[in-house]
Amino acid sequence: MLKNFSKGLLFGALVGGTSGLLLAPRSGKDTRHKMKNELEEMTELTLEINDGINHLKDAVVATVATTQTVLPSFSEDLQKTLRSYQFQAEPRLAQINEQVATLKSHLPANQTKSQKFHLTRPTKQA
Repeated sequence: MLKNFSKGLLFGALVGGTSGLLLAPRSGKDTRHKMKNELEEMTELTLEINDGINHLKDAVVATVATTQTVLPSFSEDLQKTLRSYQFQAEPRLAQINEQVATLKSHLPANQTKSQKFHLTRPTKQA
């Protein structure tokens, strides 16, 4: 159904456009001149669009090539940085864990969890 409608619409547009050109109040010479100018404009626009597409395609190819050369180096540098950070952080984390264990061992055994983390505010003295 949609296929038939599309064909009918296309045929109607073609017949209407042709009728409009033939029955226009301009002379045939003016109509041909106008059609020639519009066809030239359409050709120029088509060429500009093709040039734009070609430039875009070239830019995409260049971007892909650059990415393929830069990405491995960037990834390698990032991995080195992460390994260095991890190497530097491990002793610090071990030291922090030791200090936490020392603090826990110095807390009285009879304190509840809520008492361990309860902070008191100093009272104001007049």
